[in-house]
Amino acid sequence: MKATVLQTERLWLDSPVLSDRFAVAEYCRDPLFERFMTLPWPYEQRHADFFLYRVVPGGWLSGDELTWAVRESEGGPLLGIIGWRREFGDIGYWLGAPHRGRGLMTEAVIVVTDWLMSGFGRTEVAWECVIGNAASVSVARKAGFSFTGERPTGLTFRDGSHPPAWHGVLRAGEPRVERPGWPT
Repeated sequence: MKATVLQTERLWLDSPVLSDRFAVAEYCRDPLFERFMTLPWPYEQRHADFFLYRVVPGGWLSGDELTWAVRESEGGPLLGIIGWRREFGDIGYWLGAPHRGRGLMTEAVIVVTDWLMSGFGRTEVAWECVIGNAASVSVARKAGFSFTGERPTGLTFRDGSHPPAWHGVLRAGEPRVERPGWPT
């Protein structure tokens, strides 16, 4: 499958490229990533290289993991990453610290989930985050996901555990409104 470019008024989403390698490594060294994400820790340049050389192109080729770079313009610097995994039917995302708090990731989640449902035939998209990740909750809530409860994460963490996580779902055809019931 060929990587798909998506656009909004403020964003350009395309496949991450090798020239993004230093930005990926820098952003993924954020201490929040150690707490809330399954990434290797400490995160090193070789991890970013593996992600960009193997995971991203292999995922698009197979259609099993679709990954977009979040940018403000075509060819612009990397702000963050958003991806969808077929195995779990879910999205995951992160923004580099300097780019948070402007609503960029909510905008990216909306355009990606719209494309997954209208252009890729998904009827629903799942979401999860480790309990306590308030920023991820805020994005999912604002993007119209419904909170579906608390249970272990589907992903295996570095220590082999499946920590408690908050879960949500977005269904095709549902209006994009903030729904009640989200953890605070």
